[in-house]
This record gives sequence, C-alpha cells and structure tokens, in this order.
Amino acid sequence: MFPTINDIPANTKVIVFDLDGTLYNKHLLITRMPFYRPHEAFMMLAERRARKALKGVWKGNEEALYHAFFTQLAKGHCYSAAYAQRWFNEKYVPLIIRLLRKFYPVQPWVMPFINDCRSKGLSVILLTDYQGSKKKLEAIGLSADIFDWVVSAPELGGLKPASELMYKVAERMQVTPQECMVIGDREDTDGDMARATGAAFFKVEY
Repeated sequence: MFPTINDIPANTKVIVFDLDGTLYNKHLLITRMPFYRPHEAFMMLAERRARKALKGVWKGNEEALYHAFFTQLAKGHCYSAAYAQRWFNEKYVPLIIRLLRKFYPVQPWVMPFINDCRSKGLSVILLTDYQGSKKKLEAIGLSADIFDWVVSAPELGGLKPASELMYKVAERMQVTPQECMVIGDREDTDGDMARATGAAFFKVEY
C-alpha cells in the first residue's frame, strides 16, 4: 500500500518520510547481514536489542543519545562503548549501505509521489532513526537534494516514537505538527510519533 496525493489531508504543508522500509522494501535485509560478516552476528543482534531498549527515548541532543546507545550496545558484553561505536560507524553502517546498493533500489512509487507533492507546494523532508542517511539514499538511487531537509532522529536528540522529534521538525519547518503528514512503515514508531502530536500518518506496506 503506497500513498497518493489524494491521501494527503487538505491542511498538510510538510511530508515527513521515513527511510528504511519506506522508500525501499527492506525484506531480508537483517537476514542477509550476518552472511557477509558472520563473526559479527552477535554484535548485530546486540545492536537491534540496544535500539529496542532505547525506542522512544529522548535525550535532548545527539551526543547524549549516542552515548546512551553505545553504552547499551556494549552492556553485558566484553567490549567497551567506544569499541561498539567504532564497529557501528566503520563496519555496521557501511555493510548496510553495501547491501542497499546491491539489493534494495528505491521503490517505483516514491519519485512520482514526491513530484506530486512538489506540484502541490508541499515541503518534503526525511526523518530516519539511523545515521548515514545521505549515503543510504545514494545507495538506493536517490539524491538527498530532492528533500528540503534530511535529518536523523539521533541528531535531534532521540529515537522514534519520541514526540519531541515531531515538535523539532515542525519548528524547523515553521509549521505545526498538525500540518505534517508522516509516511512510514511502522505503526509503533512512525505512527505513534505522528499520533502523539496530531500529525497525520500513512503506513507503507510491501
């Protein structure tokens, strides 16, 4: 199920896209990753657990959020938070980008929909929970330049579905959250973030 221009409420001024699982179909991505770095499969599992533990957390700034995230990633393991951070930045994120480039092109509906939004005078931004968003966009065949703003939730100080993220987005775009529409693939992150602030939400399903 994909959005069309007819799904956008009349009062909308800003479209807020999620990236992973929304602009591309991430089917089997998590399953494929351990085959490329099998000796790091336990760290990949720890990364998902850390992200789940901090879901919806608001720390107020990027440094505090990442400190909490990498501390959680290292919790109960024999490596430090500093090591976890290096692994995440130098191995985990580059592996994702590599796999996106190989297997995961942007979905066909995306650019026509963005063009329709532009024709209606709407602003279009990208808000993702993960860093490396500009490189990920390039990997799936999109340029960051098609968006008015590309930002990660950690840069703003939290992880979805923290409602503060929508308020930060609205402030930056000089609108109210109620004038935004979130388009994402998850009810429990994108959807809950939108609903908590009165923004509209459309769930993408593959």
